[in-house]
Amino acid sequence: MAKSKTEKEQDLAAMTEELRQARGVVFSQYRGLTVKQLDAVRRSLRQERVSYRVVKVSLLRKALAALGINTDSLTDDGPVAVAISAEEETAQARVLKGLTKDNPLLILGGGVFNQAVVGSDVVLRLAALPTKQQLLGQLLSVLNGPARGLVTVLSGNPRNLLNVVNAIREKKG
Repeated sequence: MAKSKTEKEQDLAAMTEELRQARGVVFSQYRGLTVKQLDAVRRSLRQERVSYRVVKVSLLRKALAALGINTDSLTDDGPVAVAISAEEETAQARVLKGLTKDNPLLILGGGVFNQAVVGSDVVLRLAALPTKQQLLGQLLSVLNGPARGLVTVLSGNPRNLLNVVNAIREKKG
């Protein structure tokens, strides 16, 4: 059944608000996937707190235009699946890239980052970045490095003194 104009306006408002709050958006082609495969994709994305829904490209264009994003480089013509993350910029790209190995019919088509439509090459580079938790762990390791080095240096002299005392004791018998 066809949607009324008010339903379409509500869909547009909802999509615009979801895109406004998004930190990262990835478009994908899903044609050829079975319902079971598509549900598995949604489940994997949901675990990373990423929403995944199928929208018409015309609705997507209007929602992006309402946010002031140029949609000239958006070349899809049929329905497209949109993965939206409000928490992390690269989560959806990373998960979808991993899922393309098991589902070759799932094709990354581009996305929206920094208020601009980007191609699939940028999405693939973003997918290669570590997760937010991994980056925080690396930062913590870097911040702890100088303190760890200081402790190692300060413990060197007592350790060397102990080694000398042990060597003298063993030599004397």
